[in-house]
Amino acid sequence: MIPVSVCIITKNEAENLNKCLQSLSPYPFEIVVVDTGSTDNSKEIARKYTSKVYDFEWVNDFSAARNYSISRASHNMIFVLDTDEFLVEFDFDKIQQLISAHPKSVGLIKRLDYFEADGERHCQTTIIDRLFNRKYYHYERPIHEILVPIANISTTSYDIPVVLDHFGYIGSADKLYEKSMRDIKLLLPEIEKNPDEPYYYFQMAQSYLCMREPDQALTYFEMAMERNPAPEEDYTRILVCNYGNMLLDAEKAREASSLLSFYEHYNDNSDYLCMIGLMYLQLNQPLKALSEFVKALSAPSRDSVESRVISYYIGYIYELFGQKDVARSHYRKCGEFEPALEALSRIPG
Repeated sequence: MIPVSVCIITKNEAENLNKCLQSLSPYPFEIVVVDTGSTDNSKEIARKYTSKVYDFEWVNDFSAARNYSISRASHNMIFVLDTDEFLVEFDFDKIQQLISAHPKSVGLIKRLDYFEADGERHCQTTIIDRLFNRKYYHYERPIHEILVPIANISTTSYDIPVVLDHFGYIGSADKLYEKSMRDIKLLLPEIEKNPDEPYYYFQMAQSYLCMREPDQALTYFEMAMERNPAPEEDYTRILVCNYGNMLLDAEKAREASSLLSFYEHYNDNSDYLCMIGLMYLQLNQPLKALSEFVKALSAPSRDSVESRVISYYIGYIYELFGQKDVARSHYRKCGEFEPALEALSRIPG
């Protein structure tokens, strides 16, 4: 068996930490917990699960804390977790096989990011790198840290059967504000040092979204787009979709149409196709919109848009065309989705 160390950094999240560590208990991991200045009982909670609990003086640098936690592990294979992430699926035997087959590569996992919007809880899927050999990789960047090779090797990756629930974007307005302001204070110096790097502007926008400040978020999304983010970067697809949907919320479909330039890159993603469908609806081109929604329904990649939302818009367009029977069939696929229920009451049958 190839031993694996799970490395966690934490501060004042005792309840989440307990849940996080509980989710690890079925597996034969070594667990390393690094506390960056908690005033609650986080360290006491951690000691219930592991003897490897350490203090790290916070220096406004997440990579420094991450790398310290990795240095305290006994094993070279590292699996990184955040306190507000909980293991849902982990196929240990399969992962052992994959590690053996890809000794110098990075394992990619699926994280389900939960957030609240319009009074409802939603989920967005993110693919992130979390399993690696510390002989070959470490973290860089003080905020929204990234995994980079230590030596001159090309980074390769592979998918591993791991799913995490992530609740970092759920909480009281005060908690989300505090967390977002912490991130913004760390991002601003990075923007000063790297004014042409779109990633930092994207993260600023995400922080303002978390704070429920859409005007500021839209400004930073625009600044990120002006710096030509690379389509192959994982964050760019989320940037494009969030920016496009915010433009559509502001009824700026003409501006959103510029995002068609990303079509060849993201035409397998439901969220992107749905956004393009909504754009065509605002431009009063329902036939084009219908085509995009139909593609979105069967697209192999999806981040957060729900099938019921896509089915609703397909029904809506058929209703526009006067095909009420077809519209009803799509509305009925939406379950308890309120707009679909209202539509069914409008065209009973």
